[in-house]
Amino acid sequence: MVMSMTGFGRCVKQTEKCMVQVEIKTVNHRFREFHIKMPPQLSQAEIPLRNRLSKQFNRGRVELNVKLSGNISPTKELHIDWNLMDSYYHFIKEAKKRYQLPEEAVLSDLLRMEGAIMVGETGDIDGDVFSLLLSAADDASCQVLKMRETEGNSLSIELETYINSLEELVKRIKELSPLVQKIYFERLQTKLSEMIRDKIDEARIVSEAAIFAEKADISEEMARLISHISQFREAFLASGPIGRKMDFIIQEMNREVNTIGSKASDSNIAIIAVEMKVLIEKLREQVQNIE
Repeated sequence: MVMSMTGFGRCVKQTEKCMVQVEIKTVNHRFREFHIKMPPQLSQAEIPLRNRLSKQFNRGRVELNVKLSGNISPTKELHIDWNLMDSYYHFIKEAKKRYQLPEEAVLSDLLRMEGAIMVGETGDIDGDVFSLLLSAADDASCQVLKMRETEGNSLSIELETYINSLEELVKRIKELSPLVQKIYFERLQTKLSEMIRDKIDEARIVSEAAIFAEKADISEEMARLISHISQFREAFLASGPIGRKMDFIIQEMNREVNTIGSKASDSNIAIIAVEMKVLIEKLREQVQNIE
């Protein structure tokens, strides 16, 4: 199945105390890359979200943006440095004894000691908010995947059209190829006849024609090009990411067509080779957006 790397999804989930909005946008990229933006209080959810996205997107740039609103108070906890508290306690007791200070509640003195008692946020996400976030991310991901599949189907139709046209050009070259050696032989015979005034050395003509035919032979390039086209078609039926494989096959197609164009002595074949390169470039442009 052909899957595009372009898609967008948006989901909003809410409870009585908060609302979570998740937007996911994916675009083409050579590898897989995640960019996640979310409020600081949700930072602990980044790794779970990355793991979730990794199972759904194999290739492309994935941008996830989270917005959080509502009355969400961070969980707080008390941090006590008991060693420091012990030091303060012994200091207060010793100071009162040494300087004969009036006895008062030691606890009130300890509470004023800097650094001994601190209140901080736990950093933990509320369980309901965490579940809401993951649920919204899953729904947004489903929307993205559906869009990528729909666009992938459109790309499949376009690619099929281009590959069919390329196949037709291959057939035209195969029809022209047998005539190339014959045409060259006749031209060579005429040229040599003019040069030696009808004293034609048939053996020389045959030798020259054979040498040219070997240099201008494109049968191997044609066979490989036909094989690449077949592999490209098979890629449509493969499961999982196929974009990189298709891109590699297209590079090989282009290599063979370049060789065919440079070796072909016939102007018609050269023109067809140029048409092939145009089609291959169109294939390449479309394949850049396939997962």
